[in-house]
Amino acid sequence: MTTAKTNFKIAGVLLIFISLITNCIISYRDYPKIPPIPALEKTYDKNFVYALPTFPQLNLGGREALKDFFENKTQFKKTVEGNEVPKSGYLVNVKVNYRSPSKEAMVFLAISTLSATLLPAWSNQDGYDVEYILYKDGNKVGTYEYHIFRNHAQWLPLAFVSFFNFETATEKEVFERVSLQFFEDAKIHFP
Repeated sequence: MTTAKTNFKIAGVLLIFISLITNCIISYRDYPKIPPIPALEKTYDKNFVYALPTFPQLNLGGREALKDFFENKTQFKKTVEGNEVPKSGYLVNVKVNYRSPSKEAMVFLAISTLSATLLPAWSNQDGYDVEYILYKDGNKVGTYEYHIFRNHAQWLPLAFVSFFNFETATEKEVFERVSLQFFEDAKIHFP
């Protein structure tokens, strides 16, 4: 086999691989792209403990966003990951449940994947249900629930507009904003 034929085959395999990973569009309903959330001034002296889950599906940055938010972007001077409810201070226990696409969407997604995305597929029902359980000074004071809906489409021609993914919020940005909303909703419990 000549070098030209070998290079042509390698280029062909790379082209197929790139088209398979760039031909989907993902966006999150109700979460447009915004600049990152800045860190807040550390003004609270109470202990802040946060418990993070193991993500039930492929983690696209959600767990890291939660950890970064609790460690760097809250107003608490001392934050630590753990599970023990402190006698003095706060614990936020975060639970994340993955919501699968509908059965019909799963069938179309499987067929599309098996056809190397020559056939289109989409889903607008999958995402996450996120629950923040807040404890203050050893007592449970509230449960806050948030629902994240993800829109997903895959089809070979979408490779030409895959740049659209750079204009939508990422999973990391969405989880960061949900955490910010939790602190806004639960502000009556904080100093």
